[in-house]
Amino acid sequence: MSKMRAVIVVATTSLLLTNAASAQNFGLDVSFPIHHNFIGSDNLSATNEVFGDDRVETYSKYIQGCIERYGGHEANSLCKRNDEERLRLNLDQPKAQTNYTDVGFKKTKLSDETWSMVKAFWDGVKAKENFPDSLRSEDWPEANTYVNHWETDTKMHPLDYKLTGVLWDEVEKIMKEWIPTASSFSKSSLYGVRVYREGHILAPHVDRDPLISSAIINIDQDVTEPWPLEVIGHDGFAHNITIIPGEVILYESHSVIHGRPFALKGSYYANVFVHFKPHFEAEEDDDVAAGADTDSSRDNDDDSSSTDFSSDDEEARDEL
Repeated sequence: MSKMRAVIVVATTSLLLTNAASAQNFGLDVSFPIHHNFIGSDNLSATNEVFGDDRVETYSKYIQGCIERYGGHEANSLCKRNDEERLRLNLDQPKAQTNYTDVGFKKTKLSDETWSMVKAFWDGVKAKENFPDSLRSEDWPEANTYVNHWETDTKMHPLDYKLTGVLWDEVEKIMKEWIPTASSFSKSSLYGVRVYREGHILAPHVDRDPLISSAIINIDQDVTEPWPLEVIGHDGFAHNITIIPGEVILYESHSVIHGRPFALKGSYYANVFVHFKPHFEAEEDDDVAAGADTDSSRDNDDDSSSTDFSSDDEEARDEL
């Protein structure tokens, strides 16, 4: 198993990591299963050396909680199959991607003007009775194992139209500074405010195309301990990044494995996700050339009744 040095990118070491963990080198499959499952493994020496039995027990309870909610036997449950797919993507996807920055992540912050707008908006949301319980519960696909939503539901709240536009513009500007080689960025998605709550764990994972160049904005938090984002950077090291409200984590979410493998301690943690797909002049030139070749081949094609195969099968594959 690969060994990676854990780097804590915070002013103070989080209590989420033991003294032994913060002093040792660790990376893949130590804080949480990333490439290989803990259950049934005969090679748990790395995680046991750093955390004892804690992480194996945590993961076992995590998966068992999903199975109790959605049913099935441990060996062939939908929960188990979904989590095996998470591990497969973590193993296969990053090595097939193009990296656009040296390390794959960066810590920054919103401008004072934008943060003032965000804070004013969120203060209005928080003023409502029974916050955050009054917020809408987020719907998760059946037996999805990315968040332990079966224990406590995550909450979502939409952004207003004006603020959405402001965040699109500002984060795109930040992305252009971070990845200056990109000729343009296309908007992929901007979630509303997701609110994680006491006990939530975000399993380490990678995002799928077109969620490629991404940002996490900390909107608000009420925690008793920092709740860092753990990433596996392009440098081969594991990093735990803590941000406060108004700060931002940029990360290449298609190739950087990211998650929050330690349970949230506190009332809630609210953030916004902003996703882009970068484009580059070279690939645009290739697309133009490919288009010209296609047009030429059509001009010389005597069979004008050629069949279009771009229908149901491709759409089905896209939905997998």
